Amino acid sequence: MTEPVIELANEFAEIRVRKVHTRNGARLLVESPRSGRRVSLCPLELEALTWQDDDVFSAMIANPYGPLEVDGGG
Repeated sequence: MTEPVIELANEFAEIRVRKVHTRNGARLLVESPRSGRRVSLCPLELEALTWQDDDVFSAMIANPYGPLEVDGGG
């Protein structure tokens, strides 16, 4: 059975999200139709998103395909 797809979009981005089953357990597959990129995240990687503050996400958006550099880290 195929899992349902969740689609979210605004004027800046469009993504599709769905649960996938792998040999190592369930993952969340996040796809960007516009860029053709996708990532499969395990539960620990998803939880790690909740540990971040707004500065991390702002840095990711500022340089989407480059290294992550967050000010104030030392």
